[in-house]
Amino acid sequence: MLRAVLLDDERPSLNILNKLVRERSDVQVVGAYTDPSEMLRDAKELGPDIVFLDIEMPGMNGLEIASRILELLEDVEIVFITAYHQYALEAFRVHALDYLLKPVELELLYRTIDRVVKRKKGNVAAVSESGQAPSRIVCLGGFEVYPAEQTEPIRFPTAKAEELFAYLLVHRNTNISKWTLCDSLWPGIISSEKLNQNLHMAVYRMKKTLRDGGIGVRISSQRGFYRMECDAPCDYVMFEQAAVDMNELNPRHVEVATKAIQLYRGPLFGSRDYPWCEAERERMSRYYAGLAKRVARWHFDQGHYHETIELLLSVLYDVPFDEEAHEILLRAYIGLQDRTAFLLHYERMKANFIEELGVEPPATLKQLYINMRLY
Repeated sequence: MLRAVLLDDERPSLNILNKLVRERSDVQVVGAYTDPSEMLRDAKELGPDIVFLDIEMPGMNGLEIASRILELLEDVEIVFITAYHQYALEAFRVHALDYLLKPVELELLYRTIDRVVKRKKGNVAAVSESGQAPSRIVCLGGFEVYPAEQTEPIRFPTAKAEELFAYLLVHRNTNISKWTLCDSLWPGIISSEKLNQNLHMAVYRMKKTLRDGGIGVRISSQRGFYRMECDAPCDYVMFEQAAVDMNELNPRHVEVATKAIQLYRGPLFGSRDYPWCEAERERMSRYYAGLAKRVARWHFDQGHYHETIELLLSVLYDVPFDEEAHEILLRAYIGLQDRTAFLLHYERMKANFIEELGVEPPATLKQLYINMRLY
């Protein structure tokens, strides 16, 4: 059964709407208010599925109230009710489900309720049929969020809604001030009113997109702070955890580390231009290079030269001037007694060092080259 909350500052209009909604056997009116402050105070406890709002009210209009509700409640639909056509565009800018004119037509009202019922049933069915973690998140080498058993990623309605999700992923399990979010995502905007509006809309659109896709995250907000916890499998989260936990290498750890390395398909969030993300992107790149070199060194010590070479060629694609990676790779070619491959790699590496950095290769690599030439 749907839970509904009604808000209209005119008591007669509120009573009429209350009567019409209560005639539906599948809807329970859990609150009917003329005071917006009282409604906002009770909203979280009532947990409505749908809120009917009058747009024009003294002191606080319905558009502002809608933003506040969407900040408080993750899974709610907003329906505006008003006597004025001119608010239609503003209503849909806050992502309202519908916009009904007074006097409310029963057929249109019930059609709107039917849409909410259908959405709720669809979400429940999607979760129950899957019987597993409802999503997966890819952040390394790109940024895509997949519903369960789907090959096509979900599409966020705006770039900022997607970026907000990325930001909260990086800062998961942490309370983030709304002003920190605003400074990071809208650095050029000064107006606090505009920043609040942008944040509320981005939060709502992000939550709605994730909820509709059945994505396994929990997002809460309290006293100006936001927090996200992620249950869905995420390559970035799994890779970071493996890199941090890898203290020593033995055959079992090498297998785990190898699987972690395979998760790294490129920079965090790929080509997304998120200035706030540069430090974390660089940190993940260092983790990747460090973990891959440790595994490569282990393979080298075991005499697994082909595995060493395959791994290090992948590392050097991302970090082309890593001296240690070049040295282990060249020594692996020596281990295979593959003089041709050694010389070819060294010459390419030397050209890159000169063209890109304006320097010769490091002395240790030069000495390996000299020894190979003399061999």
